[in-house]
Amino acid sequence: MNPVFKEYCKFLKDTVNLELEEGYYWLDNQIIKAFDKQGNIHKLYRLVVNDNLSMSYKIPNNYESIEDFDLASWNDIIEINKTYLQNIESESKELIRSKMNKFSGYIPLVPVSMGKDSQVTCNLVRECYPETKAIFNNTTLDCADTYLMAKKFPNCEIMTPKQGFYQYIKEAQMIPTRFSRFCCRIFKVGEMVNQLDHNTPYLMYMGMRNEESNTRSGYGDEWVNEAEWGDTKWQGILPIRTWSELDVWLYTLWRGIEINPKYKKGYSRVGCHIACPYYTKSTWVLDKYWYPNMRSRWENILREDFIKNKKWIVMNCTLEEYLNVAWNGGVYREEPTEEVIKEFAQYNGLDVGDTKVAKQYFNKYCANGCKSNSGKLKKIKDRDTLSMNMKFHGREIEKFLCKKCFMKLYEMDENKWNWWIERFKQDGCALFTDKKQIYQEGD
Repeated sequence: MNPVFKEYCKFLKDTVNLELEEGYYWLDNQIIKAFDKQGNIHKLYRLVVNDNLSMSYKIPNNYESIEDFDLASWNDIIEINKTYLQNIESESKELIRSKMNKFSGYIPLVPVSMGKDSQVTCNLVRECYPETKAIFNNTTLDCADTYLMAKKFPNCEIMTPKQGFYQYIKEAQMIPTRFSRFCCRIFKVGEMVNQLDHNTPYLMYMGMRNEESNTRSGYGDEWVNEAEWGDTKWQGILPIRTWSELDVWLYTLWRGIEINPKYKKGYSRVGCHIACPYYTKSTWVLDKYWYPNMRSRWENILREDFIKNKKWIVMNCTLEEYLNVAWNGGVYREEPTEEVIKEFAQYNGLDVGDTKVAKQYFNKYCANGCKSNSGKLKKIKDRDTLSMNMKFHGREIEKFLCKKCFMKLYEMDENKWNWWIERFKQDGCALFTDKKQIYQEGD
């Protein structure tokens, strides 16, 4: 639950004509809320994001009107909770000191993302140990607001990888999804792991909280990232693990801790700008409004990825649906619509007037009953494989073979397989689209 700052108020006025004032409202999963002066929370408005990334708002029947209660300001809520905030502050500082004593000889560090949790953690640690060094992992994907904040952050080392995110995905020819989140390992944690001495005992004070996820709900005060840190002498400490998100924000406002400008623009997270697959449509709307050039650059990358990898037949969606709704993972729908089939035919040189051939590329499974690693029937997603089936067996075939089974049937090795594909392409067969043609049509 984030405070609604004046920047986000401007966004709401410009996009949905909703007028709010800074200092009173909170945003919680696209619901605008407010407290009364007794500390009770009230729902006021629900923000709605459409599939074309337009926005609107509504007032559901079970929501309340501001006129129905005595509206409390942020300062009012801080005053109501001041004793509680003082107590959790004292408990966290005591934890910091006790772990420093327990791990005497360790060098304290605070990894910071310029997000609210790491900012609060760093503030607490430095009030106990002012000279503690901070580390900012440059993902190469953060926005200018975050980089400017990191550059001026005191006693902070910025760790930058040799290869940036955009260069990496271009060379690897893949984008991150919810099912393949390689970017976290490489860019969010990887550089710190690469640059810090594994034999030096570091005491990492980190801003992770139990409330954030099911995985983190089981973390204790001491935590070691065994998966990422490997064989190191590092120890993690979580001073604010029991804090709620509201606790963090009230404490931030109360103590005047610097706030990343990205939060003020309506974002609930500040890391891995634009391309994080765990962001939602509401975030993409903000991207289009606040960072149009970066959003446009990412859309161009997504567009090229969609066309190059024939994702019509992988996800059963159109290019526009991929850009606005579906790029971050999963099959968009079980069966393709006529619009999907027609668009696929258009981009791939097939007969748009008669989509009979184009339909052959969708939802085909190996006739030999081959299964994927998950145990499900193996879906044939590769266009060359589908095209080879139709070239050898006729365009109206009903049973298809996966590449492995096809090669076995015709006693082909990889070289022979590629030879046939190149031959059909050179002959101008419409089943095999020339790569240059695809890129030209997608520009």
